[in-house]
Amino acid sequence: MVDVRTCLRDLKFSPTLLVNEEVAALRKRGKAIYHMGFGESPFPVHPIIQQAISGYSGKNQYMPAAGLEELRKKARASIVKKHDIGPGEFDALIGPGSKELIFDIQLAVGGDLLFPAPSWVSYIPQTYITGDAVIRMELGPDVMYKLDGERLQKAIDEARYDGRTPTKLILNYPNNPTGMTYRPRELEEIAEVCRRNRILIISDEIYAQVSFRRPHRSIAFYYPEGTIVTTGLSKHLSLGGFRLGVALVPSDLGHVIKVLRSIASETFSAVSTPIQFGVLAAFEENEEIERYIEDCTEIHDIVTRYVWKTLQELDVAYGEPQGGFYFYPDFERYRPRLEALFGVRTSEDLARALLHERSVAALPGTAFGDRDEKLRLRLSTVDFDGLSALIRHRDGKFAGEEAFVEAACPRVAGACSNLRAFFKEQP
Repeated sequence: MVDVRTCLRDLKFSPTLLVNEEVAALRKRGKAIYHMGFGESPFPVHPIIQQAISGYSGKNQYMPAAGLEELRKKARASIVKKHDIGPGEFDALIGPGSKELIFDIQLAVGGDLLFPAPSWVSYIPQTYITGDAVIRMELGPDVMYKLDGERLQKAIDEARYDGRTPTKLILNYPNNPTGMTYRPRELEEIAEVCRRNRILIISDEIYAQVSFRRPHRSIAFYYPEGTIVTTGLSKHLSLGGFRLGVALVPSDLGHVIKVLRSIASETFSAVSTPIQFGVLAAFEENEEIERYIEDCTEIHDIVTRYVWKTLQELDVAYGEPQGGFYFYPDFERYRPRLEALFGVRTSEDLARALLHERSVAALPGTAFGDRDEKLRLRLSTVDFDGLSALIRHRDGKFAGEEAFVEAACPRVAGACSNLRAFFKEQP
């Protein structure tokens, strides 16, 4: 039997939250830091939502553990439509952020976790708490870090041969840390493997509405009976601090729904009542809010392409950004230079050298389940004033996308300049 408390000795503070606190401390001491280490969408809370929240500040009664019924209905209808989930009956559960819901689902569903590496920083640490084993599927830049049906089936077969019990897969797209997403045919292939092998998919679609030039489709479209979709408001509406997430659980998985409600009742009880009432507007058809989401997503698109061009200038092969606000470049081609100048041998060495030499904060690949010897970093593209960028974008008074980023997002432009200097110039 797994001793969870022993496993917890290896549990570290979340790398994304840690780097954010470290950068804040450095800036407080007067250091000019370019922050590419944290993925917090920078735009202001939309006035409609601000007004709605203030109107419910007097609501102080407990909500049901699964969430306000009206919110659950509206959230379910909105997500089914916007994520292109298609047929199937789902029950919506409201939680304090999608991170908590993903943990609760892992806790509720026993067995080993199929883990595409690299993936978001919290998936593996959550297994230390649940006591589940992890089946790693290492993905590289040759496949743009994307899983395919053949690789998934091989991992399942090998795990079962070794006496393990794979029961669940976490899939995240558009992806953190890579910014890549999946095409319909790729999703269909993965879904078929999971259906054939009775694998539950936990589909983390928090970036679904920050998808560039390609409509998002949920893998639940192809496997509705075996996919739990998690999402929230933190990315497309910049409401990370509101801590509200949604899970859509297939009605056929009634036993899982029951366990999730029980976990909620014995842990967080319910999401803040004013928040639940206040975000009802976020799940309604509202032209102003929809235009706001479109504008913010277009700005993310412009800024990520600006950073992508910097990677091209550095001769780092990387596909065009597809969604979210991240890159996961491999700097192996610079290993001899980096080792000679800065003693860099690992991704953690690389992140430290970049911060020390050029004041650019980034996360090492180890934070995302990658091997330390790989010279990979997660670069985030949201170190800018969202309100200023929105105003400039709506004015349209800029001569091209590069001019827009340099005027509206100067810290991103500065980070890119320092990346070029770090990898190509002599210190």
